[in-house]
Amino acid sequence: MRSVQNLLNYGWPRFECGGAYTRGLLLQYLAAPLTLLTANVEAAPRFVSAVSSVLAWPAAYIIGCRIHSRTVGLLAVAILALSVWETEMARFGRMYAPFQTVFLWYLVCFLKRTLDDDQRADWFMVALTVVGTLLWEGGVFLALTNFLPLFLQRRSTSLSEACAAMLKFVPTLALSYWFVATDFRTLGGLPSLPLDYASVSTPTGSVSLWNTLLSKPWWLTLFILPLGVSVWSGIILWRRREGGLTTLGLFAALTAALANQLLAAVSILLLSGLFRPSSQPRFPSPATKAVLLAVGALAVFWVIFACTVWTGPLTAPAWKALLSLLFPLLREPDLVDQVLRPWAAAVPLLSLSLLVLLAIAVARVLKSDAPQPTAERALLAIFTFLLLAACASDTPRHETRYVFFLYPIAVIVALSTIATLTERFADRRSAAVLTPLLAISGFALTEDFQLRHLLRVDQPATIFKYNLTPAQQEHLVTRDDTRSLAQWLSTHARRGDSVVDAVQGLDFYDHTLNYFYVDRTDFNFESYSCQYGTRDRWSNLPLLQSTQDVGSVISRHSTTYVVTYSTRVAPLITGLLQYRPQLEWSQGHLAVVAFSPRANRAPPL
Repeated sequence: MRSVQNLLNYGWPRFECGGAYTRGLLLQYLAAPLTLLTANVEAAPRFVSAVSSVLAWPAAYIIGCRIHSRTVGLLAVAILALSVWETEMARFGRMYAPFQTVFLWYLVCFLKRTLDDDQRADWFMVALTVVGTLLWEGGVFLALTNFLPLFLQRRSTSLSEACAAMLKFVPTLALSYWFVATDFRTLGGLPSLPLDYASVSTPTGSVSLWNTLLSKPWWLTLFILPLGVSVWSGIILWRRREGGLTTLGLFAALTAALANQLLAAVSILLLSGLFRPSSQPRFPSPATKAVLLAVGALAVFWVIFACTVWTGPLTAPAWKALLSLLFPLLREPDLVDQVLRPWAAAVPLLSLSLLVLLAIAVARVLKSDAPQPTAERALLAIFTFLLLAACASDTPRHETRYVFFLYPIAVIVALSTIATLTERFADRRSAAVLTPLLAISGFALTEDFQLRHLLRVDQPATIFKYNLTPAQQEHLVTRDDTRSLAQWLSTHARRGDSVVDAVQGLDFYDHTLNYFYVDRTDFNFESYSCQYGTRDRWSNLPLLQSTQDVGSVISRHSTTYVVTYSTRVAPLITGLLQYRPQLEWSQGHLAVVAFSPRANRAPPL
């Protein structure tokens, strides 16, 4: 909303201190005229997001019809319309819901290109890639997906033929990557960071198993066994190569297993099975079986080795301790932290249901040997590829919203699996009744269906998600009553007092703030800092970089109110205990702490 205001003031979304905010650029330009028409900058981006969410339903229906039937298409629309996650993301005035809509219509064109061999769909895919890139960084995923129809063809394709067919998509990929990778926030102004600033590196905590292996002669000797199996499988793969792309994928999986990245090896094998860019009559082929045997041998060795050489204390429960031992083997792509942990914490029943149904669908597709690619195979291949790509990307946080655009595909494939299973065990007429019954009742049992939430969607407890766990709040996007906070400050902060803000967005409601505070050790410091660290990028307020800076402000005013997040109150008070802190206001995730250099204030907390 702040950036839309800047766009209306300057003609493009520039910051007052320099640089520009290009995330959701198309959303900003769509919200700007609505802001002028309605004079409501809060409602405009939310309106765009909500309308775009509804426009995704026809695309979901078309995809459901292609993968199975009209029943699956209608069920997909019904579930997306009743989904709490879809509803909350549609009300969120950012780019996630619009990008999901673009992605679903992109898939409609992708299936037309892949299944119908309609080359005119290429240009629609390119156009939607550009739109997606202007909405969200995930648009670069679409630029990569443009290359994939070739890999779903059931015929042998040489590397030279593949390169020639994919050449036309290279400019789109280059432009998308340039737009996403360029830091427009730092363009056209003074350097953002102080000259003496050095970013704090976060230790990964991972163990270099190869370095440990080289230091242990006995284990190095045992490694000869899986290494020998790997060499043998490599020889068979070289002699029995069915196609350049298939051989390249199997070699990549074998290399990843040798490098102790077992999740990467399994991911490559899974993608090779789903795409199958070969006309081989059966799967797995003898060469693939040899690679599977080698990967299995390496997996057994690395698991035993990782659990044996670990010397740290194991105080957690057994299953958590085991995961910590195996994490170095599952580090790339980061499926554990990006998907498994946040999803299991927020929506465990939904996660388990989708996992089982998707696994059944994958098993069916890998077992089948259709002469041409099917919609189910194409959707599963794209879903797996993009899920792994999202996990491999370096996201600033581990939140479920980064894979939100894939959720409708998971739902559609799950519904198709339910329909297929009912048709297999029941006659046609019974299946027509059982499929909607099982799908709707099963969905109603998951965390994504909350009738009370939908009926009370306009109530404060629902809007600000007071009755949810922290994981559920992050899943549905945390929202705070910043307006009430601004009203409290306007009532209690008097002339001569100082207000230090540490919550982005408060300046939108309160224009009397004096300073913005973000500590130099905070991971947000680089993105918030502007003009050598002297200004906050969003509010253009003077920037305080440490508790010492905050203390100097406190010492010059009769009362200083520091607005921060509730989880940061304790360390803030610890660093400024000499100024007699007192918690004045707290609601949800926000809190206000008052400080004073005078001795006649209330005793410290």
